[in-house]
Formats: sequence, C-alpha cells, structure tokens
Amino acid sequence: MVHVLRRLYTFSFLPLVVLFVGMLFSMLMAWKSYQWIENVEEIRFDAASKEITALIQKELDSHVQLLNSSAAFIFASETITRNEWHTFAKMHDLAINFPSLYALGYVPLVEASKREAYEKKMAEDSAMAQYKIFPSFSSHSTLFPITYIEPFTEQTVQILGYDMGSEAMRRQNIEKALKKGSVTITPKIEFVKQAQASEKKRFIIYMPFYYHHHSLQNEAERLAAAKGVVYSAIKVNTFFENILKANDGLVSFEVYDCESLSEETLLYNSNSQLTKPRLERSVVFTSYDTHWTLYFKANSVWHNQLNHYFPHIQVFIGILFSILLSGWVYALQRTRSRAYEIAEEKTKQLSESEAWVRLLFKTMQEGIIVINREGVITECNDTAEKMLPSFNKTLNGDLPWKALREDGSSFLPEELPFMKVLRSGESQNGIIMGIQREDYPLVWIQMNAAPIYLHHKDNISAVVLTLRDITNYRKSKYKLEEYLSIIDKHVIISTTDLKGVITEVSEAFCKISGYSKEELIGANHSIVRHADVPSSVYEEMWKAIKSGLIWRGELKNRYKDDSAYWVETIIAPRYDEDYSLIGYTAIRTDITDKKRVEELSITDRLTGLYNRLKLDELFAHHLSIARRHHTPFSIILLDIDKFKSINDTYGHQVGDIVLQELSSVLKSRIRKEDALGRWGGEEFLILLPQCDLAAAYALAEKLRALVESHAFSRVGSKTVSFGVATFHIGDDEKSMVARADEALYRAKAHGRNRVECEVYTQDISF
Repeated sequence: MVHVLRRLYTFSFLPLVVLFVGMLFSMLMAWKSYQWIENVEEIRFDAASKEITALIQKELDSHVQLLNSSAAFIFASETITRNEWHTFAKMHDLAINFPSLYALGYVPLVEASKREAYEKKMAEDSAMAQYKIFPSFSSHSTLFPITYIEPFTEQTVQILGYDMGSEAMRRQNIEKALKKGSVTITPKIEFVKQAQASEKKRFIIYMPFYYHHHSLQNEAERLAAAKGVVYSAIKVNTFFENILKANDGLVSFEVYDCESLSEETLLYNSNSQLTKPRLERSVVFTSYDTHWTLYFKANSVWHNQLNHYFPHIQVFIGILFSILLSGWVYALQRTRSRAYEIAEEKTKQLSESEAWVRLLFKTMQEGIIVINREGVITECNDTAEKMLPSFNKTLNGDLPWKALREDGSSFLPEELPFMKVLRSGESQNGIIMGIQREDYPLVWIQMNAAPIYLHHKDNISAVVLTLRDITNYRKSKYKLEEYLSIIDKHVIISTTDLKGVITEVSEAFCKISGYSKEELIGANHSIVRHADVPSSVYEEMWKAIKSGLIWRGELKNRYKDDSAYWVETIIAPRYDEDYSLIGYTAIRTDITDKKRVEELSITDRLTGLYNRLKLDELFAHHLSIARRHHTPFSIILLDIDKFKSINDTYGHQVGDIVLQELSSVLKSRIRKEDALGRWGGEEFLILLPQCDLAAAYALAEKLRALVESHAFSRVGSKTVSFGVATFHIGDDEKSMVARADEALYRAKAHGRNRVECEVYTQDISF
C-alpha cells in the first residue's frame, strides 16, 4: 500500500502546473519586450531622420556661405582677373572643404549689344586670350556668360564662356535670384558628357550680386542694379554621400526634386536595394525657396540586430527553464523515495568504511596518538607503540623517557607539543624530539600536533599526534653534510644560470680565484676569464652546453690580482624536476703546475718564445692544414745583423738582453694565431697561417722598420734582415725553410736591414 501511494505522489500534476505557469509567464515577458523594442526603434528612427535633415541644411548653408564670400569679393572690386579669382578659390581650399563642389563660377550680366566689347575686354587678360561667348546667337537682350570658374580643369574649361541664359531652366533660376535678391536652387540637372555615371546628376545654387545694395526695394530696382550671379555646381551623389558618412548609416534616405515621389523627380537614393523597408517616413524639406521631399527608410536602427530576436530568445529560455524546473520537480519527487534506500545502503557502507579506517589506522607506517583533555591516550596505532614502548596511558604526569631537543636540552612538561595545543588551540608542526630511554638506543622523531573539535571551535576535545621516525634520516643528513663540507673545501665547483651568472660557488673556487663568495655570486662567469683565451673556445663551449651536451676542456683563468692559473673543466647542464634546463654546473681541477711544466718544455728559457721543438710541432701542424684545405701559409726567417760584434764588444750578457728586447718588439706586432719562436742563436722564425706571400712580406717590412726605429737599452740602434717564403704544393718543412734561408742570405748580401722573398720554381730541388 505504501509503495502504491509513493508512486501516485511521484506522478502528481505539480510538474505540469510548473511547466504551464512558466511558459505563460515567458510569453507575457516576450510580448512586453517586443512592444518596448518597437517604441524605442520608432524614436531612434525619428531622431536619425531629423539628424539627416539637419545635416543636409548644414551642408547647403556651407555652400551658400561660400557664395556669399564670392559675391562680397566681386562687389569689393571694380574688375577682377582670372588669377585673382583663382587666388580667391585657392584660399578656400575647395577640394578639401567642399568635396561635393563640381565648380564655383562667376557669371556677369552682359547686354547682348555689348557682346563683342565684353569678349575683347576679357581677351586682354593673358589667361583668357581665347575667351568667346557661346552659343553664337541668342534671342535674349541679356547674356549670362561663364567668365571665371574653379577648379580650372580640362572638364570645366570647356564651359568657359557658355551663356547660362541660353537654357530656359537656368535663365529662369538666374532671373528669379536677381529679382528676389536671394539664393535659388535649380532642380536636378543631367550632365550627359560627364565621364563617370555617378557624377552626372547635379544641381546649381545661384546667388545674385549688384552694383550697390542700398535702396533695392522691388524687382525693378534689383534688375536695374544687377551685376550678375555667382554659382556653385554641386555633384549630387557626393553631396548626399557626405551626409550619409556623417550619420551612423542605419537609416537610408531618398531625395526628390518636389513633393511627388517618382523616378523622374528622384535626385538621390542612398540604398536602392532597400525597396520594402519596415520603417519609413516622408518629410518636405524647404530651404532657400526650394522644396525637396526626403523619404527615410530602414529595416532596423539597432547596431546589434540581436535586439529583434530578444523576445524570441526570451520565449525560448523561459520555456527551456520551465521544462528544466518541472523536470527538476519531477526528479525530486522520484528521488525522495530513493533517498531512504540510499540512506540505508550508506549506513551499511559507513560501518564497513569505519572498519577499514580502523585497520589502516592500526597498520599505517606513521605513528598516530590521540590524547584527550585529561592527558589520557584514547587511541594509539601499532607504529606509535613500537616507537614509544613501555609508556603509560596517562601523559600528564612524569614521562617514562627523556624528551630531548636537537641541542641536547630537555623539553619541560608544559613545552610538550600536545600541552601547547591544549593551552593555545594552535597546531604545532615539524617539532623534532629525541626519545631517550633506558636499555633502548636514542630515537629521533618528527612530531605534528593538531586540535580536534567535536562541537564548536571554542572547546578542544582532544589532540592528535603524528610521529615519524627520522633517526636514520638524521644520520644520513650528517654524513651528507660532512661530505658536502669536504667537497666545498677541496673541489672547485660553481653553478650558474642560463646567462652565465654565478648562483653558487664552493670555498675551493673562492680560494683558487682570490674572490669571496659575496664578490662571485651574482657576477658573470667572465669575471675569471683570461684575455689569452680565444673567443672561439667559449663559443664552442656555449654551443655544446646549450645543446644539452657536456663540455670538457682546459681553460686559462684570471686570478683576482690578474695573475693566471689553469683548470681542467667539465661543464654539464642542470635541469629541474620537469626536466627544463635551468643552468649549468662546472667542476674544475687545478692544473696550473702541469701547464707550467708543459710551458717550460716548449719555451725558450732566454726569450720566453717558443723553442725549436715547439716550432717544429706547430710547423708540421700548419703544413698539414695547408695541404688538406689548400689554404695559404707563409714563414718569415729573420736574423740580427752583425750580432757577433755585440757579443765581442759588450759581452754575451748584453747580447742576451738584445735578444730579449727583440723578442718583445716582435711579439707585440704579430697576430694571436701566428707563432713566433727562437730558431737558433740570433735567428727567429715566424709561422703565419692563413697568410699569403704578399701579406707576409708586408708584415716583415713593418717589423724591419719597427726594429730599426727601436732604441735598444745597451747598444742603441740595431737592424734585422728578413727572408720570406710561402707554401707550394709538394712543400715540407725543409723546403720552405731552405727558400726562406736563401732569401735571408740575399738580404744579408744586398746590404742587410732588408726583406727578401723566396725565388720559387717547380723544378727546384733541395
């Protein structure tokens, strides 16, 4: 019976009522929105129509103002010339200020009997030498020839001299303007010769001017004082398109010459595609004794066309919401009975979960203890009992063990973490405590203590302690710190960021470089870069480590006092946990003593230059490169002139000083890639890779002049002779030295203090 009643309740009519009321309310709101949109649109359409009307009036006023200025200009002068009229038009910048203006013209009233005299008078102006009035014959006693016109283009010059009174409609408007003394506007005029169809339609504004303006009370007096008219020919499309640009473009309009709307009287249509507008109105526009009919039209005056669909959207959303709401009510009714079944099922699951939680509590690797406000342990898992054996259930008295701090001092009872939590209600985290008990080794634990609130925040019911055995961790930590201390003192290590800025250095690095950690951290690694190391070495190094490779090599570094030391270096990339490159680690070994031994083995002890053994090694190396890559390679052999006389006169000690000074002079003027060494006695050899014979000769000549100008400390001026040779296919060390030696011999034979080049033939043999 209960089951049947539940089903009847579930399928009640409440969801249908909710659906019906919701749909009714949605349709009512949509109808109100539709009415509001219609009213606002009518207001916006009316405002836009009035704005367009005002813009048309404003544009006409600007052209009339231009004609007023033109009439005043003519009235101020008895006669004006073509150039004066051009200057006047230029001052008004017609192309920019009046883009719809086709032409601004000056049309005087000329008696037909004075036609020839007027043409002759105009021809006196050099700019109007070909001036003629046309058409040739006129039945009228007065003529209105176009005398001046701007802009003066190929199109407008064709109508210069044209009698505007020869055409009935134009004469009628000119005479109307002269009689009334006011502006007149012609109906639409079609210019059939116009190149562009969009510019064929025009209308003309006439403004009269007189010989004097006072006492002109009637038409007869005005005609008697009439001097002529000025006019503006207006391009219809451009005129009204400017109006359209000034408006927001939502409302289109048509302009008709009179109050009747027909194709014959249509002056302008801004949107010919819009033939059945939803919004429309007609206005008779009257200005300067001219009547136009303005027909405004639009389908919408909203920038956002979604406004029209807003009522439909309202209906859709309302119905959708009603359906969802009724469905929700239905679902609530269906699920209510299910809730009781779920509650029973969840109660059973909760019991099972509690059993699992208790099992996890007992077996988890972290120790857990729950202590109530009286200091009695109410819960304790197996891990905690193993950490703290032989403890009492009540902890508010004396503890069965010593609780030690990291510095060896003991915790007071009130300083124990769980006591602090009971007093303050604040959690205690990361507390390190040593547990010392008789017959047990010292155990170190990390403890967290947190309050438990059962009812409200103001009353702590218990404290939960979590314990983690860190005894082995502390032993490993101390060993690691000891190892790191040894590494810091004895291993030259540094870390940098991606730009080479030092972020960490070892004590050994500071010791070998002479800088303190404060001076090194934050500085660029170039702080220890020695000037003797070529840039190519560092370029190769950066290329490797930026590619994620490990770089190995020997580097000459600079000590803080500018002395040098050598290190064997390994640089490896550093990555973060996401394997993103974050910097580099460099490990170095001091090889300064090794490099000094190597340097002594390749250096001439007297001069400090390469010895014969090292020169032979470098000679063979450069020769192999020249053979393999077909690159130029040259040598210079040089000898001090009359060196024996120095030894005989001053002694061998002074001779050694001369050799040392000459070595310094030569070394200061050669390239880094060149090799200079003592070949034997007073002879020196220079190896010049990537250097042809001409360049080698030029270098030898510079060195000869430099030595000649040098004042030696004990013997004054001395000279040197040079022999130059370059590599040829088939050469070896002996053949090149032989040619250089032969050239040196010729330099000695020709008077010393000279540079001589090799004499080379392919058949030469040595």
